[in-house]
Amino acid sequence: MSGVYADAGPIAQGKPAVGRCLRFPETAARGASFWTTSMKRLFIVALVALGIAGSVPAQESTFSSDVRIGPRDIVDIKVVQDDKLNTRATVSDDGQITMPLIGKVDVSGLSQRQAEGRIKTILEGRYMTRADVSVQIAEFGNKPISVVGAVTHPGSIGATNNMTLIQAITQAGGLAAGYGKTLYVLRTGSNGLSEQISIDIDDLMVSGNPDLNLPLAPNDVINIPMEVPMTVYVFGEVTHPGPVQLKRSQNPTLLQAIAAAGGPTDRASRTATIKRVTNGKSQNIKANYRKLAEGTDPDVPLQDGDTIYVKESIL
Repeated sequence: MSGVYADAGPIAQGKPAVGRCLRFPETAARGASFWTTSMKRLFIVALVALGIAGSVPAQESTFSSDVRIGPRDIVDIKVVQDDKLNTRATVSDDGQITMPLIGKVDVSGLSQRQAEGRIKTILEGRYMTRADVSVQIAEFGNKPISVVGAVTHPGSIGATNNMTLIQAITQAGGLAAGYGKTLYVLRTGSNGLSEQISIDIDDLMVSGNPDLNLPLAPNDVINIPMEVPMTVYVFGEVTHPGPVQLKRSQNPTLLQAIAAAGGPTDRASRTATIKRVTNGKSQNIKANYRKLAEGTDPDVPLQDGDTIYVKESIL
């Protein structure tokens, strides 16, 4: 046998070549100055690089190396010394994977680092003089991510080692009609306590803020609450009089309600009256919606249950 599968002989210990370098004192001084300056520059660059690297959050930090391998997980195994041993395996219900050459290996309950050590020990004990092994969980079959609420297909999806929030929502069929302003990512922190992360949906999905596209972890729950609409009633000279439902998160106003009712008719006057009942007391608020539309007057915010009446013009 040869290569990594055979006993390796002693490595030849070569001696470094020794030579003499003759230079004048002035030249030597310039050379020393040059190397001193160069080393200082390299040191500064190294510090800056370390600072930059330290400021960038690692995406893979979400998947702790302490996460345990379980049944139905999919793992990627790589052995540097022999590509033929590289494999993607699904953990069986009894916690085993099957690898080329060595057959079945029990990995259930092990962390990724522990699984690497077990496979390395088997390979070096039976087949190879050295084995550099990496094990990575590609998909968590027994620790799915749950997406609930206002999505087309709520339920569980397989957690992969690089899944993001948008990818999870997409796998759940995308947002459904009636979603609210905020979604919540619920997870168990490293201290064992529950954590809740609030995400503005429009900032994530419409504005595309990359900072909100969180990397997900096994057993995360994404809750996208349905928004309870606000109902107001629009009567009088509008195209479609009757109840109108508006999104609370959009802070509905008088102009939005009139527009949702189809807009004013040709006989409509400039004035609209909002009847509001607060704590049993009735209040009438009058507004010139034409001035609101022109921007000369501020729009009037509405409350749930407001009744709007658009008067008929006397002309």
